[in-house]
Amino acid sequence: MGTPLEVLIMRKESLSPSLQMILDTRTQSIEQELFDFQRDQKKLKGPKLNADMLMNDLARGQNCGGENLEALQEAARRDRQLFSPIRPYISFVDLYAAACAAHDIYRRDLTKAVGSAGGFLVGTQLQDSLDVLRPERVLERAGMQIEYGLVGDQLLPKVSAKSTQQWLPNEASQGTESINSLVQIALTPKNTIGTFDYSRLFAKQTNAPVFASRELLNTAWTSITQGVLTGLGTSGQMTGIVNTAGVQTQSGTTLNIGVTVMQQKSAEANASDARITFLSTPAVRQLLRIREIVTGSGRFVWDRDQVADRPAYVSTDVPTATMICGDFSLVYLGFWGAGLFLEINPYEQTNFRAGIIQARVLVSCDCAVLAPSAFVVASSIT
Repeated sequence: MGTPLEVLIMRKESLSPSLQMILDTRTQSIEQELFDFQRDQKKLKGPKLNADMLMNDLARGQNCGGENLEALQEAARRDRQLFSPIRPYISFVDLYAAACAAHDIYRRDLTKAVGSAGGFLVGTQLQDSLDVLRPERVLERAGMQIEYGLVGDQLLPKVSAKSTQQWLPNEASQGTESINSLVQIALTPKNTIGTFDYSRLFAKQTNAPVFASRELLNTAWTSITQGVLTGLGTSGQMTGIVNTAGVQTQSGTTLNIGVTVMQQKSAEANASDARITFLSTPAVRQLLRIREIVTGSGRFVWDRDQVADRPAYVSTDVPTATMICGDFSLVYLGFWGAGLFLEINPYEQTNFRAGIIQARVLVSCDCAVLAPSAFVVASSIT
């Protein structure tokens, strides 16, 4: 329940005159104790001189103040000197203490413009490096499935032909047996590697691990994205969307009404209409943003980040003059193991004696287009 005072405060009720007097007296006592404590602490530590602030104040035509003022007055009193706020007396003892406290030195006629006259004292601070602009990771935004932690070779069962239902003309009629047909989509690890060598001194004097990991991981992801889109399926590459058997095509010549045909073909393959998305290049977007669907209609092919009223994205990973339409949730990307993982090898046999450190990203992955007919590719767009 608390004390009567606490109960009154919690209820936001007015205190009686006697209780209010007790509260005021106790508050004043606490404030006085705090003031005395701060004063004693200040006497114990003593005021400290900030030489840099002092010179900046005087340079702006201001008198010294605050802790600097107290330090200078104390120094003048101690050394029996006259105190002047315009031309303050500074003892060598106080100045040396200030320099040690601030990790600075006393400045006299020093500038940064001349090395020997102070410029050599100016340090250089290097911030984190800026990465090169890379293609936007649009496949995730478009809805591509990603899975990590695969172990063995993967087989994805898929229904290739559905079973059928029949209407019975009368109660004595018998149905004909109908079963669906299955196929398997195989995925095996495809390896992409990136390496980066740097010296021991580079590692000691820079933020090398962060730089190396960012460079290798981002470069690896660009390689994977390009593989998902355009992989040849040969020479160790995965088979990308544009090279997958069964993907539909559309003429890219004077593409305007053609985008609605691409949408139609994808929908007729029973792709989810709500998830149909367009993916192309910045150059194709610029071309279609000024092209009307029908001359004089005032409606443009690419309008407000949409094509045919469906979301549209751009990436420089997409092949030149190409547009892909489809439900990207039907694209599966699998990673064996932890995915993109950076490994540092400081003891590579050849470079060990030279102090060279080697970094590596080895990624094992594969992709599959689960329903090729749900995708339509337009190429050579003009």
